[in-house]
Amino acid sequence: MHSVSRHGLHTTAVVARGRTTFFNIHKKVTDPTKQDPDYFEKAARSLPLDENYIDALGKLYYEKIGSERDLGLKAADNLVADRVKFGLPELNLSAPRHQYRALDVLKDAPENYFSIGFGTRRDLSNEWKAQLIGRVNQHSLDSSSLETKIAWMTALIRHWSLLVDDISKETPKKPTWLTHRIWLVINARRKFLRLLRERNTEAFERVIKELKISYHVQKQPEHVKTRKVAEAWAEAQLRARVEQEKERRLEELHQSYISERREKSEEMEKRKQELRKEHQEVHQRLHGLLVLEGKATDIVGQYRPPLVGSLSEAVMHSALFYHPKPNMDM
Repeated sequence: MHSVSRHGLHTTAVVARGRTTFFNIHKKVTDPTKQDPDYFEKAARSLPLDENYIDALGKLYYEKIGSERDLGLKAADNLVADRVKFGLPELNLSAPRHQYRALDVLKDAPENYFSIGFGTRRDLSNEWKAQLIGRVNQHSLDSSSLETKIAWMTALIRHWSLLVDDISKETPKKPTWLTHRIWLVINARRKFLRLLRERNTEAFERVIKELKISYHVQKQPEHVKTRKVAEAWAEAQLRARVEQEKERRLEELHQSYISERREKSEEMEKRKQELRKEHQEVHQRLHGLLVLEGKATDIVGQYRPPLVGSLSEAVMHSALFYHPKPNMDM
């Protein structure tokens, strides 16, 4: 009985394995805009808030997960957009190879026998490395600085990426033995870039500018280890979207309040002027009625006393009531 159950268990496992369809979650990235590290977060914030928002957010998350591997191999060197040269400098294939370039005895040798075009892929790789190193090295004999190591790794990454693309044209299966090495070199280069950034900021800026490397500080994961990654990412994006919508609505309410307050102030000022004018008209009518009743006089202009008469009267009064200044010495 035990053997029968065991046989049935193994048979069931084999049958189930054969009937299960294989789904490769990793996808090939062809859109250069996805090289932005905040692309999927920005896309999550631009999703329409309707009844399909959660489903669209989950679909965007699986697209993000499916693109991570390809973007990890290509985004830093802009290899998604540059599918022709892969960021490698142009070479003169008729020039002599790097190891034979300084030999004078090759002047009488055949013209193309020692050229780069007649060499192997290793010769192409050495030439690409030499040119990229020559852009950032400190001097001609520099072979151990961080700038030289970063340039050497950059040429290696881009050369191997070109080789992976050539192999992918013949077979749909990626050469994992090569992509794994690319991934290791990318991580090592990221470490050297971080060290160079901490030690010499000017050299770091010059290296990423000359080699055209996109360097981004990696963010801390939003999720907790005890939670599922999909749920945590969706929750983080939902919280960010809620905050964004809240700020947007508060800004709209603030702007509407300012516009309504301005309109209301203009209306109140206009109404105040109308009431002031009406008050003046009523006051004039009441004053006219008092004048008709004899209770008030209608004075036109401003009363000014006669200047000559006032002065004469003041002089006479001063002469009449003059008192000498008391003398305190007596």
